[in-house]
Amino acid sequence: MTVSEAELRAAEARERMNQTAARIQARLEPQALAAQAKEVSLSAAKSGIDSARNNPAAVAGGVAVLGLFLNRRRIARLFKRK
Repeated sequence: MTVSEAELRAAEARERMNQTAARIQARLEPQALAAQAKEVSLSAAKSGIDSARNNPAAVAGGVAVLGLFLNRRRIARLFKRK
């Protein structure tokens, strides 16, 4: 391998590295990260809604448990000895 071939290979490697760095920087831009987070959260919300529609009894049970939990002190006062 000659010096000029080595210089050519080094220039090509440098160009590949610069392209890789540019792609990484593009992916790490705040707008790109926000768009990606929005897409993921919308997908998760749609999945959750679909699950709730397919399992309404489980959702009703969960809401009932949450209601009991939030009102636990009031419920305890009802059964408290006087």
